[in-house]
Amino acid sequence: MRLPQWRVTLNARCKRSCYYCRPSGEAVATEAGANLDPDRLLAVAAAVRAQGVDSVKLTGGDPALYEPLVDVVRRLREEAGMRDVEVISRHPRIGELAPALAEAGVTQFNVSLDTLNPQLHREICGPDDHAEVLDAIRACVATGVPVKVNVVVMAGINIPEIDALIDWCEEAGVDSVKLLDIIKDLAEGQESYERRLQIKQKLNLPDLYLPLEDLADGVRSRAVDEEVVQQGGLGHPMTVFTLTSGMKVVIKDSTAGAWYGSVCRGCPLFPCHDALMALRLTADARLQFCLLREDATVDLAPLLDAGDTKAVLARVEAAFEMYAAAYFRKDGTKTTELAEVSR
Repeated sequence: MRLPQWRVTLNARCKRSCYYCRPSGEAVATEAGANLDPDRLLAVAAAVRAQGVDSVKLTGGDPALYEPLVDVVRRLREEAGMRDVEVISRHPRIGELAPALAEAGVTQFNVSLDTLNPQLHREICGPDDHAEVLDAIRACVATGVPVKVNVVVMAGINIPEIDALIDWCEEAGVDSVKLLDIIKDLAEGQESYERRLQIKQKLNLPDLYLPLEDLADGVRSRAVDEEVVQQGGLGHPMTVFTLTSGMKVVIKDSTAGAWYGSVCRGCPLFPCHDALMALRLTADARLQFCLLREDATVDLAPLLDAGDTKAVLARVEAAFEMYAAAYFRKDGTKTTELAEVSR
């Protein structure tokens, strides 16, 4: 059975406005100020764990701004039996929380860094806190917990800096750097910051997109090992290069293909960027299959509030059945055959 990643959007806002994101972060449109109740989260975690998933990625919004974060990490490890708990943040406060999170059992920090230029950082994100973000990455590294740095590659914005970003992360002791392509269809959903991009750069999201093949060639020249992996059972095939230092550079290019399921039938956005990569739980307790469609969600809040654990388990089990029947499609082709990838 192919299992999706499980990603939990803990809150609905991150206090920044990056071009390539949306106000609600990873969630479909969610009311500002929404925060996921920890008991709701743990109840859904039990149902997800019953399906064989033992890892969770905590996203937002921004987990660093979610007050119960340290306690939730501990409960996910100790009560829900999660083997891996990854915290994904772009806020400097993650550095302040890093020691407590490490003690609570977080297994990976994931911090975003798209530029080494403070002025460009402010233009991309909004806040003027570039130095604090760098310090936060160093603080996470200092805990001894593996640190991944996400870099969103944007044509005309940060391409000349990619090598320097990799070098900075290598010197800082980062475990891995992940280069991601732009979600060029993000603005097809109800929320995006594309209007801000149009005002600042006079560009649209698709203008920032480029396949990452050329970058892969550059990283390949300095690597000692190369492999192709999938993140979870339904992620994009990704190329992973290991540098002489041991740091890994992961290239996630959506043109490598994605997984689709029954919820995708008849969708005007098919084929899309991420498809069924993950099952998400939103800050207002909805199961979310798709980044772009409001109609493709399952509201668990009434069942959770009623304490109907059997119904919650049934809804989660039904969601996993759709992922089990997913099929792979390489971008731009009509094939539904899965390319061979090593795990």
